Amino acid sequence: MKRSWVGRVVAVGSVVVGVLAGCQNSQGGAMLGGNEPATALPPIKVDLPPPPPFTDQDQPLAYPDGTVSIFGLRKQKDKYLSKEVKVKAYLLEIYQCPKCPKGQTCKLCDQPHFFLSDQQNGKKEKAMMVVDYLMPKQKPPFLTVGKQYVVEGTFARNSPTGFADSDGLLEFSKMVDDKGQEFLSMAQQLEQKALKGQAEEEAKLKHAPR
Repeated sequence: MKRSWVGRVVAVGSVVVGVLAGCQNSQGGAMLGGNEPATALPPIKVDLPPPPPFTDQDQPLAYPDGTVSIFGLRKQKDKYLSKEVKVKAYLLEIYQCPKCPKGQTCKLCDQPHFFLSDQQNGKKEKAMMVVDYLMPKQKPPFLTVGKQYVVEGTFARNSPTGFADSDGLLEFSKMVDDKGQEFLSMAQQLEQKALKGQAEEEAKLKHAPR
């Protein structure tokens, strides 16, 4: 009986050792570099978010030459409203009066105006309208859409000719066109003519015999 019990214990121990060995070969071999070949893991794909679009916050309020951006004007309305400013921006669009088909009655054309943007291909709804730059029978300046200009004018919400924008618009005063010529609004031309006439009168009085 004693010999039989010992034999059973030896047999059970052999079975346990075999099971442990099998587990070690199946698991330990992969971890410790056993005979089984290692399986390559698939490459990890990282989905990065797209670069953020250009926003108004990336736009400077003003430039080193003393000009301001459209974003700067609107960001600091209280500072610039009703004042003469120099705006540096891209010409986005020039208003063209739609042609009226023959035999039809169409609405009157708007007063000439154009749009400026801080970005070369900016959105029109974010652009600034420049008004009162061209009077009837006045030759327009030579301008190129997409080109950057410095435009002087008065920053306002309403113009005398009926334009209005709660975000602000620019009542045109002057700019330099593609030919290097200074283009003046009619109001500026009249003002300069008046100043010139006044200077001439003062010069005459100064040299008149007493």
